Amino acid sequence: MRKNKGITLIALVITIIVLLILAGVSIATLLGNNGILNQAEKAKVETRGATVEEECNLWKVNQEMDSQTAQGTVQTLEGLLDSLEKRKLITAEERATIKETGEITIGSRTINFKTPTTVEEAIRTGHVYQKNEDREIEDAYGNKVVVPEGFKIVEGEDVTKGVVIEDATYENTKGSQFVWIPVGTIYTDEAKTEGNAKTINIGRYDFDSATGEESSYSGGNKEENSEAEDFLNYGNKTAKLEVYNAFTQKVNGKTKVEEVGGYYIGRYEARVERYTEQKTSNSDNELSWTRYIGGKLVEKPEAQVLNCTTQNKASELCRNMYISTTFESDLMNSYAWDTAIVFLQTFDDRNSEAKTIPYSQQTSLNTESDGIANTGTNNINDNTKEDKICNVWDIASNCYERTTETNYNSKDPCVLRGGRYNANYDRAHYRNYSGLPSSGEYASFRPILIV
Repeated sequence: MRKNKGITLIALVITIIVLLILAGVSIATLLGNNGILNQAEKAKVETRGATVEEECNLWKVNQEMDSQTAQGTVQTLEGLLDSLEKRKLITAEERATIKETGEITIGSRTINFKTPTTVEEAIRTGHVYQKNEDREIEDAYGNKVVVPEGFKIVEGEDVTKGVVIEDATYENTKGSQFVWIPVGTIYTDEAKTEGNAKTINIGRYDFDSATGEESSYSGGNKEENSEAEDFLNYGNKTAKLEVYNAFTQKVNGKTKVEEVGGYYIGRYEARVERYTEQKTSNSDNELSWTRYIGGKLVEKPEAQVLNCTTQNKASELCRNMYISTTFESDLMNSYAWDTAIVFLQTFDDRNSEAKTIPYSQQTSLNTESDGIANTGTNNINDNTKEDKICNVWDIASNCYERTTETNYNSKDPCVLRGGRYNANYDRAHYRNYSGLPSSGEYASFRPILIV
């Protein structure tokens, strides 16, 4: 008996359903939001944006180089846009946007063709300031900020909240952050109302224990305390560091920092990415009790706090942190410390409960012997122990900080400032003293930038 071969109706239906499912999957894979074609188009846009950004950055570098060599051959913005449009890297509409606003957005990239003139623009565009650009910009209230070359602004549209700059270019220190300490008249509203303005004057100060009100510091001005000044190297008093002159030298009738409108302090206590836990017992050794084993200082939140270092080593490391013709790095001096305290307590941005204590009188928020000195309070989970004010960390907490300030007492000439962990009596403005070669985990230091 002969049988007919073929498929049943059920099998046919199942086959069609499977084919439809496969077709749907294929269409979704090709055309869906995360489909191949859509992802390919996104990748194409991102590639175009990256190319335009690279061309823009190269154009800026060429502008700087030609400005330095006075060649006068740098391509104009119109020439750059002609080239980009001809190569179909930008559209006519995008070109018009650039001419009108100075920037365009391609994919995830906002590309800036002009130097930002405000802090808000600088943060939004991630602009890295170059040597020959106008690096003097304004915050939301018209207060001046001067950005060092090779840095960008990452936080704080208002100087009273703490404008934060970040190293964007320098080898080994990239990612380090500093906070602008403004001096002079500081406005707190867009109208620049004099009644709402505050004045920050450069100086050495004492602070009232109840109100925090500052008064001129007399300890270093007494005749018998003639050596109570600032030195680069405590071991060689003849090599006095002209800290006061470098920080406050006269320019057009004003001191240097007043003329500039401020200076920067490290956002954190000095940190380092290369260190060791090994300690020596030789108290006369320059590197005794130090964890430093080489490399540049950094001001990064995740790095190891650099304590266990002598004052002389701290000075050396801070001065060598940056070598530039347009700004300088140094160890915190007495004028920089006291002026920063005035700024911080004037514009205290802590919660109302914390503000009951003037910041100059703030004691450490970490009184347990829990090893916090090695990590900084920004690396702890308990936010009630975080010592952060106007974007500056650990002035009152964590470690004492070495400065260039010296005490007239030859036995303990090194001046330490601020508070320390495991101590509930030292305050943010305090002066403490230690011997020349001494070091320990209780003391760190903080670099400054003078622009």
